[in-house]
Amino acid sequence: KVAAWKDGDGNWYETGLHIFFGAYPNIQNLFGELGINDRLQWKEHSMIFAMPNKPGEFSRFDFPEVLPAPLNGILAILRNNEMLTWPEKVKFAIGLLPAIIGGQAYVEAQDGLTVQEWMRKQGVPDRVTTEVFIAMSKALNFINPDELSMQCILIALNRFLQEKHGSK
Repeated sequence: KVAAWKDGDGNWYETGLHIFFGAYPNIQNLFGELGINDRLQWKEHSMIFAMPNKPGEFSRFDFPEVLPAPLNGILAILRNNEMLTWPEKVKFAIGLLPAIIGGQAYVEAQDGLTVQEWMRKQGVPDRVTTEVFIAMSKALNFINPDELSMQCILIALNRFLQEKHGSK
């Protein structure tokens, strides 16, 4: 993913591929074809979020290496109590049930809804969107949850839930 934009002073800013997830098989295949897999520097399997209401503080979702997917992701979410409350986690999990049960057909049908619209439709509190999904939306497409299709998020979540190192 690459993006470039001008700020108010006319200066250009660029964001290029500086990290990638384990769920990006094409980039890993390319590195294999180039013979540079040994140069990859995998970071510990954690997702780290800046805390908007606590400047300078970070919250971690640590994925245990000993567990397979999706158990490693579920445990990472359950152990983090800094970003989401237990009621928010439960409402989000219930909101995801149609995606889990409906599979790919359900995911594809969500293309007409933004992340924010989908979350509200599923009864997921707005704080889940502002605490977690602003960062995820920006990481996936450099846009806010009120602009990004929920299909994009569900595709990413699906990969993270299926592959042990998908979110590494």
